[in-house]
Amino acid sequence: VTAVVAVGEAPGAMLGEDGQPLDKEARIALRRQRIEARLEAKKMGASDDAALLLDKADDRVNVSRSVAQTSDSRARLDKVSTTGHALVTDVRTRGDNRENERRIAEELSRQGRRQKLLYEAESSARQNAAVAMKWSALFDKQIPQELLYEIELQRDTCARIIASKDHLIREFKAELKLKDDEYVKALKRQAEDVDTLLQRMGAQFGAQRASYEDELEEIENAFMQERQELLDANKLELNRLLEKRQQLEGRFLEQRQARADDDAAQLDRQRVQDAEDYAILKIRLETEIQTLEQDLEEMRATYQLNSEKLDYNYRVLQERDQENTHTIQQQKRKVARLQDVLSGLKAKYAREDKKFKAENTDLTDEFKRLTEQFKELQSKFAHFEKADTRRYKELWNMNEEQVTATMRSVLQADKVIHEQQLGLHWYPPS
Repeated sequence: VTAVVAVGEAPGAMLGEDGQPLDKEARIALRRQRIEARLEAKKMGASDDAALLLDKADDRVNVSRSVAQTSDSRARLDKVSTTGHALVTDVRTRGDNRENERRIAEELSRQGRRQKLLYEAESSARQNAAVAMKWSALFDKQIPQELLYEIELQRDTCARIIASKDHLIREFKAELKLKDDEYVKALKRQAEDVDTLLQRMGAQFGAQRASYEDELEEIENAFMQERQELLDANKLELNRLLEKRQQLEGRFLEQRQARADDDAAQLDRQRVQDAEDYAILKIRLETEIQTLEQDLEEMRATYQLNSEKLDYNYRVLQERDQENTHTIQQQKRKVARLQDVLSGLKAKYAREDKKFKAENTDLTDEFKRLTEQFKELQSKFAHFEKADTRRYKELWNMNEEQVTATMRSVLQADKVIHEQQLGLHWYPPS
């Protein structure tokens, strides 16, 4: 059984080959078949890859056609892109390998040149030292032939030193020329690599462009096919919903007609009930109107009585107002008379106040004079008190000394009498 998930359906809702959603029993049967197939594959000794492919096939059942096509197209495009990148990367890898080998050879050559330079420097130093040592020995030669022979030997030695250095220079020049040739060859190889790289990049671009166009067309076809399936499924669903709507509208019209009949019957019953309620209400309201008319007559009588009372009270208030007016006039005359009395009292108060102020001034002066006399008496009293106190203390001290001497004589005599005459033990007075 083939089933796919329709776009817009709930997760897990599967469609059959006819585009109709599968019911619950069909979905259960489909799952049971997948489980049985997986168990049979394991019992028959299927490999892990086969079981994995079976699981993937089961998972793809729940994936829409457009999503599956998009995933497959992306995988194929990734494969094409990876292949193109490998071809382009191969050119760079070969160039890197050549550059690595060149650098290794260059390092070995540089070390060889360094060894040659060191060896030449040491050899030249030894030969130069030997030549320099022989120059001092030439001054000891007295025979011209021996001197000429030694000079020729020195010349040959110097010539060998120069020849050795010239040979080293020629070798370095040859290596330099070889490096120039290698540089030209490297430029040619790089140009060839660039051409190869451009050619492969162009080929990769064309292949990827063609692949993208093909895959895009496949994806578009998948989307269009899925769209057509969705349109068919939605059209069937729409027709089913329209039929259901027509059925619901028919039932609604029948129910509406039944409700209208019930409402008409209920309206008739309500009219009869309202007529009865209206008659009862009319009787009750007429009774209340009669009662209110009686209350109105009573209120009119009460109003008449209150009107007479108000007239009587108004006349009484007018008489009281006249009496109050007469009383106010009397009070005004009394106020005028009291104001005259107040003016006389104010004048009398002013005279008495002036008199008392003069007396207060005189008494104040007298008080000040008496106060000064009192202070003078206090100072005199203090002076005499000090003099009397000093004289009293002098007399007290003088008499105290005499009394003390007399007391001591008396005590001594009393002691002598007790101890010598009476033979008693004497105790001093406390």
